[in-house]
Amino acid sequence: MFGVLTYDAYHLALYLFTALAWGALGFGFLLRGADTQALYKCCAMFGLALAINAAMLVLDIFRVIPHHAVELVLLVFGMLLPAAIFLTTKAALSASKISLKNL
Repeated sequence: MFGVLTYDAYHLALYLFTALAWGALGFGFLLRGADTQALYKCCAMFGLALAINAAMLVLDIFRVIPHHAVELVLLVFGMLLPAAIFLTTKAALSASKISLKNL
C-alpha cells in the first residue's frame, strides 16, 4: 500500500508541476506585455497545460501506456519544454537589447 501511495503522490506531483510550469510561462508572457494578445498567450499556455495533463491522466488511468512512459512525457512536455521556451525567449530578448545598445 505504501508503494502505491508514493507512486500516486509522485504522479500527482508531476501533474501539478506540469500545470505550474506552463502556467508560470503564460503568466510571464502576461507580465511582459500589457495587451490582449498577452492575455491570450497566458490563457493558451494554461489551456495547453490542461490538455497535456488531461490526455496523460486518461492514458495513465486506462493503462494505455506504461508508467515510465507517462513519467517521461510529463517530464519532457510538462517541465523541460516550458523551461526551454522560457530560456529561448529570455535569450532572444537579451540579444535584442544588446543589439539595440550597439546601434
